Amino acid sequence: MSGNEVLQETGISKRDLIRFIQLRVLPKSMMRVSAVNGHGRKKSYFSADILGHVSLLKRLRDQGHSIDEIAREMHEAAEGTDTPQPPPSPKSPSADQPVKTTGQEGIPPQINLLVDSIATAAFFVTPDLHIGWIKAGQGDRLSVAIENELANDPTGTVLDIMLRASLKEMVFNWPPLFSFTYRFLQATVPAETFEKMAPMVSLNLEETDSAEGFIPGGGTNGPIDSCPIRLEDEGGQVQLLRFYGIALSEGTLFILDEDRWQEPLPVVRLEDSQGKAVSKDDLDSRKIPFSVLSARLDDSRSIVDTLLPETYFKLMTRIWDESDRVLAFYGGQRAKRSGTEVQYIIPKHANTDPAFDAIRCAFALKEKMREIEESLKADGGWFANIRLNIGVSSGSDHVQQEDLTASMAFLLPGGASDQAFHLSAIAHGGGIWITKSAFGHLSPRQRDRIVFGIYRDDKLIRNIFAQVEDLPHAPDTPPLARAIRSLSVTRIIDFK
Repeated sequence: MSGNEVLQETGISKRDLIRFIQLRVLPKSMMRVSAVNGHGRKKSYFSADILGHVSLLKRLRDQGHSIDEIAREMHEAAEGTDTPQPPPSPKSPSADQPVKTTGQEGIPPQINLLVDSIATAAFFVTPDLHIGWIKAGQGDRLSVAIENELANDPTGTVLDIMLRASLKEMVFNWPPLFSFTYRFLQATVPAETFEKMAPMVSLNLEETDSAEGFIPGGGTNGPIDSCPIRLEDEGGQVQLLRFYGIALSEGTLFILDEDRWQEPLPVVRLEDSQGKAVSKDDLDSRKIPFSVLSARLDDSRSIVDTLLPETYFKLMTRIWDESDRVLAFYGGQRAKRSGTEVQYIIPKHANTDPAFDAIRCAFALKEKMREIEESLKADGGWFANIRLNIGVSSGSDHVQQEDLTASMAFLLPGGASDQAFHLSAIAHGGGIWITKSAFGHLSPRQRDRIVFGIYRDDKLIRNIFAQVEDLPHAPDTPPLARAIRSLSVTRIIDFK
C-alpha cells in the first residue's frame, strides 16, 4: 500500500503518520522504502497489516494523548525502564477538562489509561503472566469465555487459560492466536520470568507466527503488534476480528476489536451442503465433525524382546498396512504412526456419525488382528496374541479437505488426538475405550447396538462412565495432564 492509501483507509493526517514512523512505534517489518524509477527519490510502501496499528495509535491520540506521549510510553515498556507513575485519577477527564501536563516544557505528561476508557474488549496481563483484569465486550464470546475460565480457575497464567478447551473450540484459527500471544509475551517479558511461568506446548510456533524478528526475552522489538482472528458465533457465522498486543511498563494490554481489512470467507453449514456442489472455499471454511482412533499393540514390549529386528519390522508393517485398509473402507485417514502406535482421523460423511464409524472400525481391526494371528500360528513358530488397544475421541474443526490431519486436534495438548492417545495407553488386553463426549454423539438406535460399561472387581457395571484418574494404569502409562485425568470415559465391551 502507498502512504496515501494508508491515510485514506485510517483517516489519519500525513503529519501524524510521518511522526509515528519517526518515533519508531510502527513495526519495521511492515514498511518498505524503494527508489522511484531508479532515481535518488524514494517512496514508502506498507503492508496492509499496518492499518490496524495506525488505527489503534490514532484512537489513543484521539483520546487526548499526544504522539510523543504514546511513543515514550511504548519505548519505556520496550526498554524495560521503570518510570514512576502517578496514581490514576478517579474518573476520566471530560471534554471541558483537558488532560493536565507537567507544566515543564519538554517533559510530556504520563498516560493514565482507565479501564472504562477502553471502548472494546480487553484484558491486562501482569508481569508474572496472570490476568490482572478483563473487560468483556458486548456480544464477544472470546472475552466472555476467558472471563468464565478465569472465574473457574484464577490460578493459571494467561497462556494456561488460552489452552483450555472452551477457547480452542471457539476460535476459527486458534493456533495463530495462541502463537501470537505466546511469542508477543516471550518477546516483551523478561526471559527468566517467561521460562518459569509459560507452559510447555507442542505447537510449531515458527510456522504459525506471523510476526518477524522476535527475540525471546529481548524486550526491544515493536511494543505493538496484532494478528487477525476469526470467531464463530452461535449461528455459525464467522466474525472477523483483530487481536492487538501492547507492551507497557506495568504489563501487557491485549485488545480485541473489529477487523476491517480481512477478506471474509463464506461459511457453509454441513447440513446445508448435502446434495450441493461445494467449492474449495466452502470446504476450507466449514467446521467438520470427526473422530480420532488411536491404536497400539498390546504387550508390545514382550513381542519386541522375542523377535529379531527384521522380523518385528515385517510384522508391524503388515499390521499397519492392514489397519490402513480397514480405516480406508470407512473413509479414515492416517494421521501419524510411531513404532507400535498409530492414529487415524475419521471425518463425518453423508448420513454417518464419525464416532459410530470409529467403533465399527475398532471391531473390524480386532477381527483383522485375529486373522493375522491365526495365519502366523498356522505357519508355525508363533505363540503370542496380536491385539490392539484402542482409544476413541471426537471433535469438530475447520480443516482442509485435502489434509484432514491439519486439524488443531493433532497439535494441542488435551485435544482429540491427545485424548485418544492416552485412552489407548491405559487400555490392555485389546480393550476399546471411548470418551463420554464422543459416545454422546450416538443416536439411541446406535447405542442399543453397543454393550459398554466399567469393570469393578472383575464385575462389569453396565452403562456407566468413569474418570481416567480412577482407572487402573499400567506402569509405563504416559503422564496424564489435568485435562486427561478428569476425562469421562467408558469401555466398549461388544458391538451387535
